[in-house]
Amino acid sequence: MTPSLKSALSELYYKEGCDQKGWAYISLENIHNSKDNVLAFSKGARRISIRLMDRIMSEVKETSKPVKEGFVFDYLACKVGPDKYDGTMLANPTALCWIKIGRGVFSDGQIDALGRIKILLAVFRIGTCSPRRPIYR
Repeated sequence: MTPSLKSALSELYYKEGCDQKGWAYISLENIHNSKDNVLAFSKGARRISIRLMDRIMSEVKETSKPVKEGFVFDYLACKVGPDKYDGTMLANPTALCWIKIGRGVFSDGQIDALGRIKILLAVFRIGTCSPRRPIYR
C-alpha cells in the first residue's frame, strides 16, 4: 500500500464516516475562499448551508489561512445529525471540530495553531494491522 493510496483511502473513509455519523465537513481551502459567515458544508452528496456565529469566525478565518506547508488542518466539521436540511442552519460552537487526517505527528504550523484554537481538534487515522502470523508447532 503506497502512502498516496493510504491517504486517499483515509479521506474516503473519513467522508463516508461523517455522513453515517451525522457530521458535515468543509475544507479549509473552501473556508478561505469564502467571504461569508454562511458556509457550504458537505454531508455525503448533499450540501448544507451552515451559518457560523461571529464570535468564532475570527478563529475559523485565521486557522483557514494557508501556511507554507499548505493548510494547517484538513477540515472543519459540524455535527448536524441525520436529518435533511432546507435553508440555513446555525452552528452551535460546541458542535464544531477541526479535523486532521493522518498520522498523529504535528507540523510546526499545527503546533502553533493548537495554542490559538478554541474549537476542538480531532485526529482521524486509520490504523494499520499486520497479517496474522501463522503459528507453527
